[in-house]
Amino acid sequence: MKNFRAIIVEDERLPRLSLLQKLETYHPDIEVVDCCETYEAALIAILRHRPDILFLDIQLQGHTTLELLRELKEAIPLPHIIFTTAYNNSEYLLQAIRFAAADYLLKPVDVSDLAKAIRRIEERDATTLSSDSQPQVQTSKSPFRTLNGTLYAGKDEVVYVRASGNYSHIMLTEGEEIVLERLGVIESKLGNIHFIRAGRNLLLNRDLIYKIDRKHKCCILRTPTGREYSVELSTGGLEAVEKR
Repeated sequence: MKNFRAIIVEDERLPRLSLLQKLETYHPDIEVVDCCETYEAALIAILRHRPDILFLDIQLQGHTTLELLRELKEAIPLPHIIFTTAYNNSEYLLQAIRFAAADYLLKPVDVSDLAKAIRRIEERDATTLSSDSQPQVQTSKSPFRTLNGTLYAGKDEVVYVRASGNYSHIMLTEGEEIVLERLGVIESKLGNIHFIRAGRNLLLNRDLIYKIDRKHKCCILRTPTGREYSVELSTGGLEAVEKR
């Protein structure tokens, strides 16, 4: 089992000590390298230690750790994230999904829920390691992380991809899926032979582009079965598609 390095960001003393004790007791393979009470201390510690896991309370003395993550992602690849919060809030949950959080745990953190969250991180790492260690194995489908597991899709199944922060909407020939990956990661998996960037947040299957409508600033993609998809484009996106 891999040894993880973690940082706890929690401004309340008792929840902080409680989580630390549960990690030390039930997950000795996780080394807590720092515990932070403030936004500024957390930012400095994370940039210094580059942990594998962040345990984050949502509210943090006049800030939120969502703000912290937005600032961090401009500087480093984000580590695994587990939110620990007293707020059962749908908006916070949506934000957690956008940051590809491994879990969203309500305080006081339940030991079994904590174990499930850590197991999910181990499974994500195992999938990544397996993919990296076997580059010679070629498959017709690429794996994409979803909230509940993994989606496998072939290049010919992907019509277009639209990004929204740390997650993306993939329109497949059989319907839409949300994946917890940025557009750049998806683009590297699909390749630029069959796909074209049509703006900062949009990836199109160039083999399915059927018609470009400059008047309405959109293009039509048509699948082999004849199903059509209309996708709005920016001015730059129109130019990129026309130059493909």
